[in-house]
Formats: sequence, structure tokens, C-alpha cells
Amino acid sequence: MRIAVFLECQPNSGGGFVQALSTVVALASAGAMDHAVVVFTPFEATCQVLLQHGIKSVVFKRRGLRLLDRLSSTVAGGAILRRLLRLGFSRLGRHMDALLDDHHIDLVVLSECGEVAMRLSDHHFIVTVWDLDHRDFPEFPEKYADRVFERRENVHQVTLIRALAVIANSASGARRIAELYHVDPRRIVVLPFLPSLTVRRHAAGDRRVTGAMVRRKHELPGKYLFYPAYFSYHKNHLYILDALIELERRHGIVLHAVFCGGGDPGDQTIVELQTQALGLTERVHFLGLVDDDEVPPLYEEALCMVMPTYCGPTNIPPLEAVTLGCPVIYSDLPGCREQMGEAALYCDLASPASLADLLATVLQDPAQTDRLRAAAAKLAAEIAQIDYAQLLTPVFGKYEYIQRRWTWPKAP
Repeated sequence: MRIAVFLECQPNSGGGFVQALSTVVALASAGAMDHAVVVFTPFEATCQVLLQHGIKSVVFKRRGLRLLDRLSSTVAGGAILRRLLRLGFSRLGRHMDALLDDHHIDLVVLSECGEVAMRLSDHHFIVTVWDLDHRDFPEFPEKYADRVFERRENVHQVTLIRALAVIANSASGARRIAELYHVDPRRIVVLPFLPSLTVRRHAAGDRRVTGAMVRRKHELPGKYLFYPAYFSYHKNHLYILDALIELERRHGIVLHAVFCGGGDPGDQTIVELQTQALGLTERVHFLGLVDDDEVPPLYEEALCMVMPTYCGPTNIPPLEAVTLGCPVIYSDLPGCREQMGEAALYCDLASPASLADLLATVLQDPAQTDRLRAAAAKLAAEIAQIDYAQLLTPVFGKYEYIQRRWTWPKAP
């Protein structure tokens, strides 16, 4: 078969790009599968990143014709466009399908639940669901305001029940997809998140930036907690600021925090203003977007990686931290515990004092830290064995077999 794999996001767009790139590279690398893979992206910058991994891609137009494609899914629009098709306008209202026809595509793999899935009418697809945060935590403005909730819900309601299969990043995520959208659990494939390709390369010994180099460049303090995440309310940076105050009040410990990542500038401004209000300006370091090669040594130099996020149910930074031997403090939520098990400590998001006490433990209890590192090393070894191509091959094989029922038989 010929399989299309879509990477619909741009570099520096956060964990979504990191995970999508991991998926594309896993499927499109030479020899990964018996099927031919064609990669599509709407962004030239993403095309250039793929070339760095030896993968050529097709750049398609994201705008302009998409409204016509989506119009074809409505009753009235579909009736009009079908008549036009009979008059010879073979691409009208099916531009995305026509593009796939041009490349003789049999099956589509989508790295996110978004625009392309809504435009397809003639090609079967496998779609990825990163999270269901808009259902799990609708309290946050970024999940609810400006009709975000309705837009996401519309896409999920239409797309998931049409998909040949749905990719979830965890067993808990799979259960939520089945529960909320009535997707047959047998059609849900769990592909656990993976550390970024840069982190895996660094852990394998290809170290292009050292800890000393990042310390000099960013003027880092001796001991710091590290939080690599884009700025958004549900990422909960303000909780860390409160915990730093509690750590000094309860334990007499003065600790620094290092934040890196992009996001909404307004969200970061709120964190910066609160940093000033709490008198933490000298102890909280905002690095912004850093080079990919700088991220692994930032983990390695840190006292621990702290991720008090509300959303997930699973996330990439804790996996990167354990891969690089950095202790993890994570949100005490069911999905987070399912992801990390004994390889992390868990903070109560309702109590910054909880995080303060855990930070004190990491600083003052070597035996506990050693146990944590041992569990993390075991988990890292399990992560290293995950093979996306192997996990998806049964889905591809089943579809290929059924496809023979309507395609011309080939000689054995």
C-alpha cells in the first residue's frame, strides 16, 4: 500500500510537533515498514525539518480550497458539488482527496485531529487524539473561550466515528475516547508518547551541547528546578512560584526555577508579573524558546523536572527527564500516575506546600532520590523499546486485506 502521513503543525509549536515528528520519522524511515510512505505538510519550515531527517515531503496549500472541501460534507453543498463533478469539475469540493489520488494513496495517517480529517471524503484515515482537555478541564479560558470548546467538539464528533482507527497516547486516553465519543475500543490503538528525537539522540551519546555550555549561555544558577512547557494557564506555572515561597518558609531552602518554551505572550506576562509581585525576580529565569540541542543538558543540569500541569492525560517532558536521569515531580492525577508509575513523585495541585515538601525531599533525602532514579531507569528502558511502525502494522495489514475486496486482484 501507499500510506500518506500528515504533519500539520510547525516547528516550535510545542509538544504536538515533537510527537508528530516522532511518529512521522518512525513510519517514514527507510525499512520501517513494507508499505510506501508519502509525507504531507502545509508548512515549508516543517518540510525543512523533515529533510534534516532524510525525509522528503509534499507541501500542500492549507488555505483557499478547504472551505469547498468542507462544504461537500453538507447535504446542500454535497448535492451541488456532485452535479458539478458530473460536469467534469473532478477536483471541486474534493481537493484534498484529489491530491491524495495524484500520489496514489491508499490510506491516510493523521498526526492530529484537525482540518485534514474534516476535508477527506474518499480516503480512509487513522486519526490521532492528543488529549481531551476541553472536556476534562473546561474551566481554563484556552479550552473554552472564543468558541474553542465548540470548534474542538465539532471536529471530534465528526471525525472520530469516521476514522478507520484512532490513535491515543495512553490507556486512560483510550478509555476517555471510547466513553465520550462512542468509538469501538477495538479501533483504538495506543501509541505512548516518546521523548523528542533530540533527547533520544543525546541520550544515545550524540551530545552537541554540554551542560557547561548552557550554564554559561543562560547564566544558570547552581541548583534549579526545570519546567520546559509553553506558557498557558493550564500549564500552571504560577503554582511553582507559590511553591518556591513555601519551600523557603517551611524548609528554609532558597531554590531557583528555570522556564523555557513559547506560548501566548500574554500568558507569560502574567507569570512574569506574579514573579515580581512575590519578589522572585532574581530566582526565576525565563529562557524563552531555546535551541533543541540545549534542552537535554538543561534537564541533566537540573535538580529535578517539575510539571504541575492540569492537562494530559500524559505528557512528553517527564519521559524526556527519565531518559536523561533527571528526577521528576508530576501532577497527582490518574493519567499522570498511569504514565510514570514509581518513576516520579506526585504533587497535590490544590496545595503548593505539597510541591515544596517534595522539592525538599529531592534535596535532602538521597535514598529516596536513588529509588526514584532506579525506577526512572527501568521506565526509560521500556520506552526505548516502543516501535510505532510495529504497533501500527496490524492496522495497516487488516485494511490492506479488506481493500482487496474492491481492488483488482494482483498476481500472487
